[in-house]
Amino acid sequence: MKSSTEKMKQILREAFDHPDRGGIFYSADGVVPKSRRLSGLKQWDWTPSKVHRVEGVTTCFFPLALGCKPTRTSQGTPWIEKMIRDPAQVLDLIPPKINGEFAGEILRRASKLVEDLPPDGQIRILDVQSPLGVAELMWDHSFYFALVEHPDAVHELLGKITRFIIDFVKAFQQIAGARLNPCGFPKLWSDGPGTMVADDTMSLVSPEMHREFSVPYLNQLAAECGPLYYHSCTWRAPYFDNIRQIKNVRAYNWNPGNSDDPAVLNRAFGGKALLVPHLVIDGHCEPDALKHSVKYADEFEFFKHQVESAPKNVAQYFWFSNICEKGAIMEKIYDYLHARGHTPAAHGLDS
Repeated sequence: MKSSTEKMKQILREAFDHPDRGGIFYSADGVVPKSRRLSGLKQWDWTPSKVHRVEGVTTCFFPLALGCKPTRTSQGTPWIEKMIRDPAQVLDLIPPKINGEFAGEILRRASKLVEDLPPDGQIRILDVQSPLGVAELMWDHSFYFALVEHPDAVHELLGKITRFIIDFVKAFQQIAGARLNPCGFPKLWSDGPGTMVADDTMSLVSPEMHREFSVPYLNQLAAECGPLYYHSCTWRAPYFDNIRQIKNVRAYNWNPGNSDDPAVLNRAFGGKALLVPHLVIDGHCEPDALKHSVKYADEFEFFKHQVESAPKNVAQYFWFSNICEKGAIMEKIYDYLHARGHTPAAHGLDS
């Protein structure tokens, strides 16, 4: 007989495999809400096993691995020095081997982490930025001019970055093997092959530029390392067709507070891949959220709209981020979900 943990994993796998069959799931990646009642539950969320990650790896990883020098912001945050100031420098750029000094060290740390994992543990894929996002970090302030004035050089750079990312992700996948959690962000449970990719540069360029400079390279990544767990913080209607052109997507993630109305996104993308939005404190107060068709009194009402605006056959798997610090809100969310049969307890998985 399967344990409750194995049953939960199987239910979540089916949600990823069949996103057009409905269902509501949620996870806080092992974080317990600041609620005495919820903290007393044996299994309050849909997190069947603990997920570990290589510590100290930031969104700067790929620029650093490709040769950018580390620096710090005025606030002391780790950052990078730009290494491309002229399009001619792109031709001279030779990406290092993935087992080189910087990337190789991360792979060695990942290998050691896998060796030390508990029997049911996983290792989460790194924060994989899109090739366009990595290029934007590597190039100085003239990057956005270069998209117009030197597109060939930009494409040359994107090709080199994409190949490096693919080779690194494949190496990481091989190290992790069956212990891989390919959903690097949001911090949900998943298994099987694949990788996350963060396409946050989408909102910084026109739809036409995004279609030319991001979509083809994302599809290369999807073809060799997918399926993709696709993230972009901001989703707006002019970019929807571009997002639909990205192939082999297993999950879609966005920040509802910085995007179009959830009702619009649910209709546009529901059933095509698992919808995995995340909820944060005061997300309902963000400028985009204030433009939605519904006015929200609090984060609970915001979450409720995201659930109820989805067609019944659309599956959703929410990540609860720092919202877990609001115990009263989390209790309202939990009670709402439990009454509708969407908690582990309602599925008999709390033993």
